[in-house]
Amino acid sequence: MRKINIILQESLKFLCIYLLIFVWLRYVLKRLVPSVLLSAVLTVLVCGTWAFFLARKKNKTRLKIKEQQDAQNMFLSLVFEKEPMDFFFKLAKTKHQNVTKHKSYICVLHEENTKTLLYFHPSFEGLSCTNLLAIYNKLKKENAKKIVICCKSVVDKALPSFLTTFQEKIIILDEFSAYKNLYKYYNYFPKITKTLPQEKKWLFKDFCAYSFNKQRTKGYLFSALVLVICGIFVPATIYYSTVASVLVVFALISQFNPVYNHKMEEIF
Repeated sequence: MRKINIILQESLKFLCIYLLIFVWLRYVLKRLVPSVLLSAVLTVLVCGTWAFFLARKKNKTRLKIKEQQDAQNMFLSLVFEKEPMDFFFKLAKTKHQNVTKHKSYICVLHEENTKTLLYFHPSFEGLSCTNLLAIYNKLKKENAKKIVICCKSVVDKALPSFLTTFQEKIIILDEFSAYKNLYKYYNYFPKITKTLPQEKKWLFKDFCAYSFNKQRTKGYLFSALVLVICGIFVPATIYYSTVASVLVVFALISQFNPVYNHKMEEIF
């Protein structure tokens, strides 16, 4: 279904560009054949250039989508890890010397004798002000200058302003900003052991199931009837006969085929 939509959209785009160019070339050149041929050449050039720039943009977009999927899967994998802080300990050790690991956070001691704490919040519900306060109460004994909290997402809109009430600098990283600002910065990524299900791609059988379902019968019949009625007022042509016949056949298939019309089984 998606491929058919793409073909129709591209055809419509080509036709619109062609007509736009043809209208002005016909006005300038005054001759039909040169206008038709030159319009086709210019349309191909315009569409080719357009496709080139779109391809470059799509490559960047695909990369972003891939990174977003990886970020989601990395958070999911860390949640399922028995000791997720092992990963963050190894990550911190790639750039820092004095790193200590605790059950739910790691502590990085810098040369100027200041501390940075990194806490992992393994909840799919996201981070709220209440969660943040509970986490802070666990960590305040360390007297850290900076606290970094990795979480699924921020669910409380008041959280950014709530952060200003603390003396310590608190940085919140959701699953996407953690990927960009933490994993990529350290060039150290969690191993993906769990993946979220991807959106199902439409296959040809899915297109047939959609097109020849019993719910489509009325639409096919109505379209066929419109063509038949039109044939009463205008001379019948092979086009009307062929299309009307195809629509009637489609209506019959949609109504009576057993493949795409499964009966609901009685549960009780």
